[in-house]
Amino acid sequence: MKDVMQAIVLSNGVLSVQRVQRPQVAARDHLIIEMMVSAINNGDKFFLTRATPPGMPKSLYDIRGVSGVGRVLAIGDTVPEIYKGKTVAIYRSLYYSEQKVGTWSEYAHVPYLDCVILPDDVRPEDYSGSVVNAITPFAFLKQIIAEGHRGIISTAGSSATGKAMLGFCLAHNFPLLSIVRSEKSRQELEALGAKDVVVQSSDDFNHELSEKAETLSTTAVFDGVGGQILNNIIDSLPYGSVIYSYGYIGDTVPLTVTMSALALKNLTIKPFMNTSSDTVKQPGQLKEALKEIGALIHQPHFKTKLGTRFSMQQINEAVSYRGANGEKPVLLLR
Repeated sequence: MKDVMQAIVLSNGVLSVQRVQRPQVAARDHLIIEMMVSAINNGDKFFLTRATPPGMPKSLYDIRGVSGVGRVLAIGDTVPEIYKGKTVAIYRSLYYSEQKVGTWSEYAHVPYLDCVILPDDVRPEDYSGSVVNAITPFAFLKQIIAEGHRGIISTAGSSATGKAMLGFCLAHNFPLLSIVRSEKSRQELEALGAKDVVVQSSDDFNHELSEKAETLSTTAVFDGVGGQILNNIIDSLPYGSVIYSYGYIGDTVPLTVTMSALALKNLTIKPFMNTSSDTVKQPGQLKEALKEIGALIHQPHFKTKLGTRFSMQQINEAVSYRGANGEKPVLLLR
């Protein structure tokens, strides 16, 4: 067994392939995983130029990458035997550990509570960026049900997170009203089983949104965009709605809603992070969440939208890649 491996490391703001110590023995609660492929998510790119937030687990040697798929080579003490030899999808930001080795490497070392066991008959790369997009809507759904909401408005539309939200809401028979930008996106969600979708470009968008929101009691707003979309919909939200701010794609457009508008409709705006949710913070809940995600992940709602494939040596081209329809660049690690 080799003592070293190739990995993509961030050093002085520059990404490069380096030879680093290979994980040899799986620590307690951990897996050693022979990596196959890793989709590059927006979060991967975001934290290349920003410090890792306090409490978010870092990687040894500053190896990048939080998502991916690989085969389990070794399990540590307390890890369930079921993980032996399995192919797993990874999101390494779920469970805190100071012994993590990131996914942009030949071999990763992560807690088993960062991993979802994949079915044997699926293509691994189809789930190389899926868990981050699944855990967010799963944790959100659990939280808002606990807080007493009876329906969701999602501005995440037909994005990967928006589709995963639809998958979980269908599984739980929970009302979801999705906001999309185009008729094509509406058709895309309806093909996946969506019953309630409104198109921003429609002439009667606000009227349709208001009517459907009242009918479905969608008082939990999952906002994956920010900016202009909130300005557009705020007057159409049901009384007492809570806006959970998750994404800031539209951050260049300021939120212009007045305090009186918020007060008159009893609206609340607060942040949402999957890593701050009870689903992720409580190990018992996280274990059950990963089981439930594993039971559903074969469905089309949870597949990673794949773009161009890149070798490890092409990492800088990979992080610069912009898919035309939300496709993610994919690193081939073997």
